[in-house]
Amino acid sequence: MALSSYCKKCGRDVPISDRCPHCGARLPANTVRLAWCVDHTPVKDWMCWNSVMRVALPVIGMTLLLTLVLEGVMGGLRGIELLLGGGLIATMLGFFVMLLAVTLLVFILQGDELLDCVVDARGIHVQQYLPNPTPLKLVLRLRSPKLMADLGDEPIVLISQKEILWKDIARVQLWPEKTMILLYAPKWWLRLALPCTPFTWEDALDLIRDKIGKKKNILLPEALTQSAPAKAKTVPKKTHQLSIDDIPYDDPVPETFPEEQEGDFTSLADVLAEIRENEHE
Repeated sequence: MALSSYCKKCGRDVPISDRCPHCGARLPANTVRLAWCVDHTPVKDWMCWNSVMRVALPVIGMTLLLTLVLEGVMGGLRGIELLLGGGLIATMLGFFVMLLAVTLLVFILQGDELLDCVVDARGIHVQQYLPNPTPLKLVLRLRSPKLMADLGDEPIVLISQKEILWKDIARVQLWPEKTMILLYAPKWWLRLALPCTPFTWEDALDLIRDKIGKKKNILLPEALTQSAPAKAKTVPKKTHQLSIDDIPYDDPVPETFPEEQEGDFTSLADVLAEIRENEHE
């Protein structure tokens, strides 16, 4: 979807202008936004796996380290050797494999989602919707099945809302292969992953560059610190205006018109006299 202005009175996106074409409400500059929707499958999304692993792996590592430290304090170096030789590493590895299997099963059962993404004057917003919800899908997303009681005509449930304001962003990374923008706040914590489409990628970068591209306290990739490449303007070709001299003629134009040529002109009196003679005959 292209850039548009959001009319709060109508609750719809309209072409960028000073006034809403539907209700006539005033549209200031801060109403310009970029909005789009993308289908999302958790089991195929690396960022979903990342959100689980960046919590699980530190927990497993800290558990292993704490166990070794306690055993070293109580049993010394010999105790640590016995602990490592007794299958501690294999136990931790088995737990990690089991965690991967459970995570895979949960992501498969969760089903597909719909992400509603908006980039506006305040920041970046992502709303997560679940179409065709079931109690199992809601429970696997840690949501109450009671949400299904509020369903209207369309079977879709709002699962979560994530946003990050421009003033909170500390670092930005780009993943062009996946058309994804990674936003950090603080610099070491991934706060929001914004999935774009090939049609909204450049417009989203332009908005981010306009809002935070000149701030020195934010870690930005080079693509966001440089000015956007100027779009080539198509110059209309000059059209050649035809003149009478450019029109081709199959037959040559006579120097004089037929009525001006000698011997071809017959007067009206001669024609009437010839008619009378034919009548007498």
